[in-house]
Amino acid sequence: MGRLLKYTCHVLHHPKLGALLDKALEFPWQQTLLDAFIEWRPDYLPGKINAAERAIAARFCEPTDLNEQIALEDALQTLHLLFSKDAARDRFTN
Repeated sequence: MGRLLKYTCHVLHHPKLGALLDKALEFPWQQTLLDAFIEWRPDYLPGKINAAERAIAARFCEPTDLNEQIALEDALQTLHLLFSKDAARDRFTN
């Protein structure tokens, strides 16, 4: 486990990966989504998911262009698919 953890920390903090991710994030709220996706500590994951959901919800309340509207809907659906209680139950029962 220690080896995997060390590898994960190294990959997630690699400068080239950081630069690639910075270019891939089109909207500021996407950083909170990415933070939830890459969180590997179970104790921190609920807070990261909550932060991503709040950032998405806040953005839904403001006028956005069509591309951002689609990205928001996709992000919310992805959060639900990956982190809902039903998804967690399915992962552990199948």
